Amino acid sequence: MKKPLLFSLLGGLILFVWQFISFAGANLHGSAQEYTPLQDPILERLAELNLEEGMYALGSPSPEERADPALGAEYMARMEGQPYGVLNYQMNWRGDMTPNLLRSVIMNFLTALLLFWILGRAGDATTGKRVAVAVAVGLAGFMFYPYSNFIWFKNPDIWAHLADAVVPFALLGLLSSRIH
Repeated sequence: MKKPLLFSLLGGLILFVWQFISFAGANLHGSAQEYTPLQDPILERLAELNLEEGMYALGSPSPEERADPALGAEYMARMEGQPYGVLNYQMNWRGDMTPNLLRSVIMNFLTALLLFWILGRAGDATTGKRVAVAVAVGLAGFMFYPYSNFIWFKNPDIWAHLADAVVPFALLGLLSSRIH
């Protein structure tokens, strides 16, 4: 029991370090976190509007337009070629990253633990098969969320998400051959 937990801790550390590299070190996701010199007036205007915290798909039809097929058709015709966006509005900036980093470490540990559990069911699989299964798990996660989101909202960092699905999971597949 000690060996799988130890390797899961190591695997979680690999995932955590990869996330640091991907989001900060190499800044692969920088295209989805661009600076605009308009940020201050935009944030000031949002504060004036008393917008509730949440995530909004700007350019979405109203509930009435969704409920009425005729209004929905009018909306679709009116919006064709118009701008749209996604807004994730939070009212209070929190500079203390400790809780987020802790949750990330825990989730990375659990991800590695679950992946190693899956790979443990493979019996005497070769290292290549373990890497292939690990990458397949990473790709399944990529296709389910980042790519599905990209289909609708054109997230500019989609290639970074693909790298996040392949590189660290391939490393965990290699590491799993040392466990089993």
